[in-house]
Amino acid sequence: MKKQLLIFLCLAATTIISGQQNNSVESLQDTTGTAVRSANDKRKKDIRPWKERIAFGGGTSFWITPGQTYLELSPVVAYRFPKTLVTGAGYRYIYRHERVIGNDLNAYGPSFFARINLLKRLYLWTEYEYLNNEYFYQAAGEELARYDTHSDSWFAGLGYIRSIGKKGRGGVSIQVLYNFLYTRDEYSPYYAPVTYRVGYYF
Repeated sequence: MKKQLLIFLCLAATTIISGQQNNSVESLQDTTGTAVRSANDKRKKDIRPWKERIAFGGGTSFWITPGQTYLELSPVVAYRFPKTLVTGAGYRYIYRHERVIGNDLNAYGPSFFARINLLKRLYLWTEYEYLNNEYFYQAAGEELARYDTHSDSWFAGLGYIRSIGKKGRGGVSIQVLYNFLYTRDEYSPYYAPVTYRVGYYF
């Protein structure tokens, strides 16, 4: 009789302990789930309309050297992230007039960029482009001929932006950039590793 009573008490104690453990686990899961949901609820959702996220614009550049005239055009589309980052893509066209030989050259291709706002009007800019580029070459004893090649560039530098309009969506910017992949030869559409651009956006 005593053995049966002892076995019964052990089984009862085991059942009580197991129930308490299950309740503790369920309570912990409820608490954890509530905390996760609370943390997710606290995250700020991007409720901006698409017209405030997407921006359109373009860049231009113009310069003259003793032997050439350059004109650069580049329409772009960009996505504005909520805080400091802006990313986008564009398409660049560069016209070059060789005044010495009286001929024109063209370069064109896509570009991809990112902008990080450092201050209210000052920002950091980086960009990669891949251009189809025309150039002239004259071998010994042969006539001057036009050829096609590809050239890539990686720019980085600083820009200054000035907003225009009540909501600040439109504006004008000026950039000074350095081309880290620049090589000084007849294949490059650029005359120097440092270039400037004037941009417009809306």
